[in-house]
Amino acid sequence: HDLTMIDGILYGINDSGVFRVDADSEVDARVVTGQLDIGQGQLVHPVAAYLEYQLSGSSKKLEVGVSTTQSGAKQTYYYPLQNEQADHLTNGRVLFGRGLRGRHFSFEFKISGHSGYINDLSIDLTATKRRV
Repeated sequence: HDLTMIDGILYGINDSGVFRVDADSEVDARVVTGQLDIGQGQLVHPVAAYLEYQLSGSSKKLEVGVSTTQSGAKQTYYYPLQNEQADHLTNGRVLFGRGLRGRHFSFEFKISGHSGYINDLSIDLTATKRRV
């Protein structure tokens, strides 16, 4: 499933074909990363995600999912971004739960609204006292 911009018009591609994505109604979008070695060889605690983003609409919502396989099975936890004025680029922070620990994580961004854009993302983390 892909998105592409042609002559300023956004098109979505899925198994059913190519569709023009009109901004006349609110839509739901989802972006998922692969497994990232954010610990760079060490066990870490991801603490928060910092985003520079734009999100508009009457029922706008942004959620960050964090997936880890440190326990040997995939576990995913979802954390909401506080709803705030974001019709233009602004900064926000999503705090994660305290129990996350591992080396490899994947991140999922669930966005709903009239329009949305993530310009920048950084993951804040702290080291654990344990080694891999």
